[in-house]
Amino acid sequence: MQARQPQAPAFPVAMTHPLHTHPLCQPEHLGTPIPDSPHAVSVCLPTWADIIGYEDKEPRVVDKMRTGYPRFFFHPLINEVRALLKAEPGWDVLPFPDEAAATQCATLASGKVIAVDGLWAAYFSLENLPAARAFWQHAGRILSSRAAEDWLAHRRLGAPNPALEKTFLDRLATWSAAPADHISLHPSGMAAIYTAFQTVTARRPGRRTVMFGFPYTDTLKILSKFGCGVEFFPRADKADLSELAALLQQEEIAGLFCEFPSNPLLGTPDLPALHRMAAQYGVPIIADDTIGTFFNVDVLPHVDFVATSLTKAISGEGDVMAGALAVNPQGLFADQLPSTSPGGIYARDLAVLERNSRDFPERMKIANTTALELARFLQAHPAIEHVWYPGLDPSPVYEQLRKPDGGYGAVLSFLPHRAAQNTPLIFEKLQLSHGISLGTKYSLVSPYVQLAHYHELEWAKQCGIDPHLLRVAVGTEMWDDLKARFTSALQVDRDVPAR
Repeated sequence: MQARQPQAPAFPVAMTHPLHTHPLCQPEHLGTPIPDSPHAVSVCLPTWADIIGYEDKEPRVVDKMRTGYPRFFFHPLINEVRALLKAEPGWDVLPFPDEAAATQCATLASGKVIAVDGLWAAYFSLENLPAARAFWQHAGRILSSRAAEDWLAHRRLGAPNPALEKTFLDRLATWSAAPADHISLHPSGMAAIYTAFQTVTARRPGRRTVMFGFPYTDTLKILSKFGCGVEFFPRADKADLSELAALLQQEEIAGLFCEFPSNPLLGTPDLPALHRMAAQYGVPIIADDTIGTFFNVDVLPHVDFVATSLTKAISGEGDVMAGALAVNPQGLFADQLPSTSPGGIYARDLAVLERNSRDFPERMKIANTTALELARFLQAHPAIEHVWYPGLDPSPVYEQLRKPDGGYGAVLSFLPHRAAQNTPLIFEKLQLSHGISLGTKYSLVSPYVQLAHYHELEWAKQCGIDPHLLRVAVGTEMWDDLKARFTSALQVDRDVPAR
């Protein structure tokens, strides 16, 4: 099938985001927030040694960390709240916006829950802090930094804003094709996935789940740590599809999870085939379309739930955490809709997100076009061994699910020749923001596998994920500027063979 090429966006230069305003890639920027906001969700790790130091918890790195991704790193405002909640000696505490989340955390950590001035505090012994942190990180039902800021100032949280929530849900409904009353809001993208996980496992308690395709790390962690076991099909190819068919004949499965496209190899599982297969056995499908986005693809007709991290492209700024879960009105859960919980998106976060999201379609048009240009440029470059991007050789499935005006997304991964030697050099020379996350107006680059799978690199490699690939999340910068920066960074090894 011949791919439809997205047209260059007809937007003024003012829509672009100059790269030089977010350099944040020099050694002196280690630990600074990206963007420059007290509520930033990313952090600058300028060098390869900084990446390794962060993962190894080296004081040289962690002592300079002013912030970090909020599920992985306790925000300074969260730590202030924890200090004021005053756990007794030998105990620790984590604050939550709703009782259910605090109770689940306390249960996993063998602790107790106490209500304190509008917050729900989960107390547990210090030896159980790893279990509590695992819930905070994987389930993502966290207290936001803005909620912590308000609680520290007033000893209470701000009231919800139903009118603003309706406005935002109506906007998501327009983009996602799901009715507004079939969309629920959550404090993070992982919280949306966790809600779907709870829903499908409650329907078939005691049953395993399936992860189809190599996913973002925390999705697989939810299935393996909080469920009754998971069958993992890392390559999501025809062979895996055949093995999945045999499994479904033999075993009752609670739910099947996948991404469209996947992270970080941008694979596109055959969702229509999965849907036909799963429907025979009443198995719900949960798809994460965060990288694909509502703008580019429509996966809803082929799944029961669509989970989206609103932190990423919907926001575009990198300064707010949020997630959404859409339910297929013709799916298995059409009459059992997860509702936005009291710990959904905090009111002040929602106000920021609503404002940030207004230009989402325009930003995606630019990012789609630029990412396709970058992928083609890298594919033809003699320093590059491989590029992963849906638009280079679009699969029939991607084309089937791509919307008429949609493109191939803003995220790509690439592997240099002699990667063990050259990837660190390219990463350090590339004049972009060096931070985690994606979907921002400004481009981000990261050695994704080192950050997501540092303690399981050999396992990731066995799944086909090279530990030295670089993931780029393309923003709205001008292509000529971005191309110049990559051209400069890739001049690290002139002896590689020409393609």
